Amino acid sequence: MSRIVLKKKSVCLWAMLLWFGVFLLNACGKADEEKDKEGTYRIYYLNKAETALVYESYQPKSGVGDAESLLPELLGKMAEVPESQDWHAPLQTDFSIQSSFLEGNQVVLVADAAYKEMSATREVLVRAALVRTLVQIPGIEGVSMRIGEEPLLDRSGNPIGVMQKDTFVDNEGAEINAYDMAALHLYFADESGTQLIETTQNVLYNTNLSMERLVVESLIAGPEGKEIYRTVDPDTRILSVTDTDGVCYVNLSSEFLNAAGNVTPEVTLYSIVNSLAELKDVHRVQFMVNGETQVLYREMIQLDNSFSRNLDIVK
Repeated sequence: MSRIVLKKKSVCLWAMLLWFGVFLLNACGKADEEKDKEGTYRIYYLNKAETALVYESYQPKSGVGDAESLLPELLGKMAEVPESQDWHAPLQTDFSIQSSFLEGNQVVLVADAAYKEMSATREVLVRAALVRTLVQIPGIEGVSMRIGEEPLLDRSGNPIGVMQKDTFVDNEGAEINAYDMAALHLYFADESGTQLIETTQNVLYNTNLSMERLVVESLIAGPEGKEIYRTVDPDTRILSVTDTDGVCYVNLSSEFLNAAGNVTPEVTLYSIVNSLAELKDVHRVQFMVNGETQVLYREMIQLDNSFSRNLDIVK
């Protein structure tokens, strides 16, 4: 998606964009009201690039039904090929759901061991699609997952626990766009390339974009001020940015492995980590290059573990 950075644009242009955003937002509300009629459910899928969630509306055969009848029907629908051939069904993968059942106001899903073989980004999107679909069932407030008899663990080895719709920050590709302003706290390099300088950058952005992705896009675009320098190769492409359980998963193209001028590897990595950690729900960052975590970044730093904020490198 496009990113618009507000520099010295005219007030008139800015006002026009905001008016246009309000118009689109209102249109989106009306469209959603028409689409989500009573008794219909959104079935969530992965988009073709596996970078976002998309959905189609579905009318259950059992009508409104109860949780016990809706649960297997919705899971069955998520295993079918979606209407759009470019989308991927969450349960059309190498793993399978061995059983599903209700515990109070929660759904419990038990997957087989093959679930662990998915890439980090795909796993998070599959999990988000399952949760967002199933929490629409009347009376259901959360979803938990197990691998056999063991609870599902995050990348740090901690139990994930019960997930709700707002557990996931993600971009739903089917939603119409609006615009808003954000003041981002971004970290760029000093002249020596060995330390970071904190800056504040005002950005006019598409509200269909997650704040995490906006931060990474802004870092790749580079700084606006003087005496601060870019930290990421500008040819780097964002493959996906997904946030869950306090960990932001940043999947970048191979250009990320290139040095940006004289910037050290630590400065590049922590410019992203520290900038994302300014967001309230991000505590750690897991990097991936073309979906892989087993990467030696610039032949110096292993990316297989997540990174937390480092202020010692900031001027």
